[in-house]
Amino acid sequence: MTWQLTAEALTAHPGSALIGLEREMGYRVLAGRAQAVADLLSAAGVKAGHRVALLSAGRDHDEAVGLVGIRLAGGVVVPLDASHPPERWTRITKGCRALVTDEAAAAKAPKLPRVELDGEGFVLGAHGDVEDEGGSEADVTAVLHTSGSTGTPKAIPITTEGLDAFTAWMIELVGLEVGTRVLRVAELGFDLAWFDHLATFRAGGSLCTLPRRRMASGRSLREGVERLRPEVMYGVPSFFQKLVHAGFAFEGVRTLCFAGEVYPMPELRRLAEVTDARLFNLFGPTETNVCTFHEVRPEDLERDELPIGVACPYATCELEGPEGELVVTGPTAMGGRCATRDRVEHREGLFWFRGRLDRMVKIRGYRVDPGEVEAALHRQAGVVAAAVVSEQHPRLGTILVAHVEGTAESRGLRKALAASLPPYMVPERVVPHTTLPRTSTGKIDFRALD
Repeated sequence: MTWQLTAEALTAHPGSALIGLEREMGYRVLAGRAQAVADLLSAAGVKAGHRVALLSAGRDHDEAVGLVGIRLAGGVVVPLDASHPPERWTRITKGCRALVTDEAAAAKAPKLPRVELDGEGFVLGAHGDVEDEGGSEADVTAVLHTSGSTGTPKAIPITTEGLDAFTAWMIELVGLEVGTRVLRVAELGFDLAWFDHLATFRAGGSLCTLPRRRMASGRSLREGVERLRPEVMYGVPSFFQKLVHAGFAFEGVRTLCFAGEVYPMPELRRLAEVTDARLFNLFGPTETNVCTFHEVRPEDLERDELPIGVACPYATCELEGPEGELVVTGPTAMGGRCATRDRVEHREGLFWFRGRLDRMVKIRGYRVDPGEVEAALHRQAGVVAAAVVSEQHPRLGTILVAHVEGTAESRGLRKALAASLPPYMVPERVVPHTTLPRTSTGKIDFRALD
């Protein structure tokens, strides 16, 4: 039977569901406050399968209360990243019937029927009714949005069946139990964060939360994590690199899972030197969630690269075509079967990542299609043509560089892009060109820009 996030499932757990720096929240309290949100959403006209946006500027306990409340109402959670510009929220919330937001984000939030919460998850007010029922989505828990080549964020439905398979496996893999402390790391728009919430709540663990402002610098992050004392953490490699560089000792941490980008081997060796925790390399695009995994062994640290491992128990992974494209079949794969556009090799009984078959890149763990950045550039006055490429920066890792033909001023372009794109999608540099290089067929010559 597929696991469901219900009030009964939550209240069956003892102890704390949420642990913050200043306060804790038990499972019964979480269920009660979430039910209050669900009742207000239902009264406003939200029905099973309706999309409901979730926005939390403070990333306090209200975020978990809102998530659970939307699900108790039968809604589909559409997370909004508070660091993104409001223009992007507007694009993502097309089709949403309502919104749950904290008071800090309320003034800038999309104009939808809403339930507003304070940081502790208490209802401050509810405003507006759903004007029409619109469409609904059966058996979908959330809709996440990644970068899209058309210039519009790409919507990816995350099914209840897929999350059931993924969370059950992760609970077993990392040994989640009642009371296990799990650090809340990634933003909810990132599939990593659904382990934080759903696997933790399913197992009866305690989700340890940090305010967004604590995540900014290595020192404040280290101090916050030291106070929360988590046992399990799941994040992108750059998150763990920040902790290592800040001098975090990893005391009491027994499992670290990383995904979203390649972990540089020198940095991985440095991590292994300061912790005895089990280390897992998890791999898979948002369309499949995690589809392969590998536990890091001492001998792996002597390699030049780390394998992405073997298929997860719920996933069938096959390589197709002359380039070895990874194709995933199973409950977590979008549509049941997903051609990932990842180029993968299989040797020594393991899968090895060999790059992309398209232009997609990873910036700080987020998937970015340069075509979406180019589309945003083409909307700006004075831009005749644009080409966006990635390059490696010694300190920042992978960055975007925009090559622009036309009269637009570089600084003004970056400012304009920041009003419509997430921070990680704004190019670090804009290079002006009188004329962009082109091939004999008239297309932009990207190789000449490398």
